[in-house]
Amino acid sequence: MKIESWIYYGVFAFSSTLAVYNGQRLFKSADVHKSPWLGWVRKHQKMIFLLVFFSIVLAGLTFLRIQKMDLTALALLLISGLVSVFYVFKIKGKNMRELPFIKIHLIAFTWVVVLIVFPLINENSSVQILPMAFSHYLYVIAVTIPFDIRDLKYDAPNQKTIPQVIGVKASKILAISLLVSFFCCMILQQENLAFNAVFYCAVLLQMILLAFMNEKRSDFYCAGLIDGTIALLGLSYFL
Repeated sequence: MKIESWIYYGVFAFSSTLAVYNGQRLFKSADVHKSPWLGWVRKHQKMIFLLVFFSIVLAGLTFLRIQKMDLTALALLLISGLVSVFYVFKIKGKNMRELPFIKIHLIAFTWVVVLIVFPLINENSSVQILPMAFSHYLYVIAVTIPFDIRDLKYDAPNQKTIPQVIGVKASKILAISLLVSFFCCMILQQENLAFNAVFYCAVLLQMILLAFMNEKRSDFYCAGLIDGTIALLGLSYFL
């Protein structure tokens, strides 16, 4: 796939994620006592609403540029969109994120579809989709575990997140093990990554951040450093 195409997919993923993330926060901001961040969201609702609106417009424009009317790609994208909506929208008093054991897999499914599966199918890529999707599924679960550790004080016990079930220490070991598995899978699939220093740095830095994660880490540690390292991984694919 040409670099110009990836730029459009990147803008689409960024703008749609920005719209969904902030839209979810607006929806949840009625419960200002759940976290200080939601209290801040409630105070700045108009600004965030405008951000969501312009993000949707940008996502729509880029989607018109990249879509090729592949029914499989469109169906998967629609499913991921529905998952994003019902992740916070409640039916009969419960949303999807509150279902036991499923929260982290909903996140991984959505990210892998939007960032990996949809572009590859839509562009009729020669890359083997299932191995690539599986590798990144492992990665997303690994980098999502720290957020579940951070949210231990907020998540209801019946959600059965990984840290709730096996504890913080075991969760960090699992996350690092998943990163090692991701690293090995990607090296086997893309041999050029074996000589990519940025790829090594992105995975190693993520492991270090996971090793030092605990329940008291700030939002900056998670949303800034851990999420920022994901961007470093993405950069390594273009080098």
